[in-house]
Amino acid sequence: MKNPFRKAKVDIPIGEPMRGVQPRVAPVTREELRSELETNPYLEARREWNERYGTYIIQASNWRRIAVLSSITALSCVLGLVYVSSQTRIVPYVVEVDKIGDARAQGLAEQAQPVDNRIIKYALGNFIGWWRTLPSDRVVHKDSIQKLYAMLPVSSPALNKLNEQFRAKSPFKEAETNGVSVQLVSILPISGQTWQAEWLETYRDMRGQLLKTVRFKATLTVTVSPPTTEDEISRNPLGVYVSDLNFTQQL
Repeated sequence: MKNPFRKAKVDIPIGEPMRGVQPRVAPVTREELRSELETNPYLEARREWNERYGTYIIQASNWRRIAVLSSITALSCVLGLVYVSSQTRIVPYVVEVDKIGDARAQGLAEQAQPVDNRIIKYALGNFIGWWRTLPSDRVVHKDSIQKLYAMLPVSSPALNKLNEQFRAKSPFKEAETNGVSVQLVSILPISGQTWQAEWLETYRDMRGQLLKTVRFKATLTVTVSPPTTEDEISRNPLGVYVSDLNFTQQL
């Protein structure tokens, strides 16, 4: 009779681990791991890729950042220059000289003084001459028309009236048949902004023969606006403008 408590003999094939028993693995040393990393072809390929192309990617990223910073710096400089240029203003420097030419007084003209009536009278005389004179020289005539329009404010009644007059009767075509000279009679102030002017117009043909002499009277509304830009200084340095006008022929 077999002893039930006796251990049974179990044959285990050599080289095969027992079921449910984990094989014992020897620990890997640091030197062995380093040797394996150095000899692994996949790791060698990854290291070669990083060394060859990773540097290019990093450099490209750095250059992009530098380009963005440079663009921001350039844009800031441009905006700063635009702001500074928009803040500039023209300040005239006045120097008074005597008869010999020596300087007597000098200083900055910080505040514009009220325009004298003599200056307004002079400007209105030029205005009427540029408006009504018909010279034989077309270049001179064109220059007079440009100076005339420099004294007309934009969208003013005077500008609209002169445009209608020139569209109905071109002064350049009229100058091809006869010439007109203007002789001022009087320019007097009526109120603070309204002036009255009288003048004579002498008409002659192309041979210089006298055709007729006509007398005119006009009422002009004047506004004074000192120039603030270089373009306004070159076009209308006195700052005298004719905003409205009405004229009639005297019998």
